[in-house]
Amino acid sequence: MTDPVPTPSKTAGPGLLEGLVALSILVSLSGVLMPVVGSEVQQSRADTAHADMQLLGGALRAYTRDTQWLPSGRQGRTDIAWLYTPGELPSGASFGDVGAGHSIADFVLVDAMGGTAWAGPYLPSDTLHADPWGNAYLVHVDGWLNGRDNPFIVSAGPDGLLETRANDRQAGGDDLVWLLR
Repeated sequence: MTDPVPTPSKTAGPGLLEGLVALSILVSLSGVLMPVVGSEVQQSRADTAHADMQLLGGALRAYTRDTQWLPSGRQGRTDIAWLYTPGELPSGASFGDVGAGHSIADFVLVDAMGGTAWAGPYLPSDTLHADPWGNAYLVHVDGWLNGRDNPFIVSAGPDGLLETRANDRQAGGDDLVWLLR
């Protein structure tokens, strides 16, 4: 009896050339998709920042409505020019030039500034946090007081550099601004 003729194995994998072609296709697709995905992530963060600023603005308006005082100091005093949320103070923050800063929590979460008319908390405590890039939101309170500037809430945006100044009429750089008037 003779030995049967060996047949080639049908379980052999793809060759090196096919693997390189598949890899090059995947790399090409990732080069196209990554900017799109990155852009969507940044837009989602910007949308989150705008929603956060809208909530902060609503809380400050409710504080002002209830207490009949601006969020500018204890029971309406005017020794505070800007407020901040948790998070890192953004690079380039020049609000210190216009006056003292203070945590917004003392106005909207606890009755540290509002007196007996305070009816808060005006926000759930878990909604008071840093912006999507880890920086503090800043509130330009002095705009209510001096009449020349707009009161606004600002996020330094993706680069973490605050490019909006206290007397600006619009956002600078990649900052995001929510007007309080």
